[in-house]
Amino acid sequence: MKPKLKKNLATAIKIAISAVLIWLVFSKMDWKQIGELLWTVNLFYFFLAIVFFLLSQIISIIRFDVFIRKIGIRMSFGVNAQLYLLGMFYNFFLPGGVGGDAYKVYLLNKSHQKSLKKIGELIFIERFIGVLAIGFMACIILFLMSAPFGEIWNFSAGILGIILTLVAIKLLVRYLHSHKKRVHLVFGYSLMVQLAQLLSVFFILSAFHIKDSYLIYMFLFLVSSVLSVISFAGIGIREAVFFYGGQWFGFNPDVSAGIALTFSLFGAVVSFFGIIYLFKPIGLKNK
Repeated sequence: MKPKLKKNLATAIKIAISAVLIWLVFSKMDWKQIGELLWTVNLFYFFLAIVFFLLSQIISIIRFDVFIRKIGIRMSFGVNAQLYLLGMFYNFFLPGGVGGDAYKVYLLNKSHQKSLKKIGELIFIERFIGVLAIGFMACIILFLMSAPFGEIWNFSAGILGIILTLVAIKLLVRYLHSHKKRVHLVFGYSLMVQLAQLLSVFFILSAFHIKDSYLIYMFLFLVSSVLSVISFAGIGIREAVFFYGGQWFGFNPDVSAGIALTFSLFGAVVSFFGIIYLFKPIGLKNK
């Protein structure tokens, strides 16, 4: 199968998965209850949720700059932010064969004459470390929270996951010896990204007057973040994980899915601003 056809097929499958999940969840949700919940939202906590979501995106922009400087690409924070927003727009709103990361690789190669392979490799490593950070945070929360499986299972799974994450980082450092400091630094930034997003979820919960089970909601959020790779831009996955996870843990599934939908809307709104750079050239050149 040709690479382009293979990529288009993978995108089509992701879109289909998102569509099915959205239909499954949205058809079961009590939208009247969601509407009533929105009328009583605490605007101060809602504002804080937005602030921490934006902070997570700012940290992500800085994280990308850490690796890209290794191969001689220098960009100001403003230019980096424009490129990041354009990538978000591609990922969220343009269901084609070219994703946001692939388009970033193309633009950086064109503007800086750096190897496509090297740029692509660094972006992949950054994403991989991000997934490791999500897993690490999920294991810590699993270690701390109460769940139907019991404390022994939580403790064992949490400790095992933390150890495996640290081993994976060690192996990655060995494989990328010249990037040793950057691997650790990017992992640290990735943990900060996840912490900021978890705080955003916390304040969404507070805005919706949910006063307990924070850790379980945060665990569901991290699980949905990992699973988002099998859907288009994560659409549908987060809502499905929160809806069915809410049923599993005895929460109101409509409220649970509403929390996930709120976070997804944050991402959609921020991503939409990337449309500006479809028409306005980004000043991609070495500082």
